[in-house]
Amino acid sequence: MKKVDEMREGIPENPWPPWVSFVTTASALPAVALGTASLWRGGRRKLPLWGGSWLALTTVSRRHICARCPYYGEYCSTLFGKLTPLMWPRSDEPLSTRGFYWDVALAPILFALAAPEAYRISKRFFLAYLAAWALFLGTLNGLGCRRCPLAMCPFNRFARVT
Repeated sequence: MKKVDEMREGIPENPWPPWVSFVTTASALPAVALGTASLWRGGRRKLPLWGGSWLALTTVSRRHICARCPYYGEYCSTLFGKLTPLMWPRSDEPLSTRGFYWDVALAPILFALAAPEAYRISKRFFLAYLAAWALFLGTLNGLGCRRCPLAMCPFNRFARVT
């Protein structure tokens, strides 16, 4: 296993104040709550897929991104920086775009699973669901991604380090 200092070589100090992790993570909760509520009301057969997709996003993805990140165990764009050490040991595998694509692919899948049910409940409920996702993704981009110095994420147009 590489030493932390070797993994951090050439990487700037952690750019995320701890409050960013809490705010971005909390901003996901309305989307999760509204999606779960819509599936509970009208699409219960989709609930296992919904739960499994969230589980994959919060565990498997963390193994391929957070456990390999030079900021492992620190506050970052979400609370996963602090939570990943509870699930996965630090990996000496290099950080790659594969994990980021997995993360980015799961977001529209999660949105799409509950969107039809939210629309069936009412147009207002659907708009609230859409707004909740916009809040989450906007907050994550605005507070997390804008600070991220890692160029590994193919969607990080703000990367400063390659």
